[in-house]
Amino acid sequence: MNDAKNDQPDADEPGGQPELVEQIVESLKQGNKIQAIKDYRDATGAGLKESKDVIDSLIQKYEISMKSGCASMLLFAFTTTLLLFIVCGR
Repeated sequence: MNDAKNDQPDADEPGGQPELVEQIVESLKQGNKIQAIKDYRDATGAGLKESKDVIDSLIQKYEISMKSGCASMLLFAFTTTLLLFIVCGR
């Protein structure tokens, strides 16, 4: 079985398909969690909840850092709006 620090998936992974796991891990490293869930569902026929749980376990196993794109966009929008108010004098 793989060590948690090892980046190479093995055949004992969910679905028993190392190529699928490798593809999913790569998607996760690129920040594409939703795509990883879709890929897993398509390949295995699993339901949404099961697929999400599997993907979450892979994130923990491979210690993949997921960034929150939504929070970043909200912070950017807030900052931009605030700057517009300051520059335009309200």
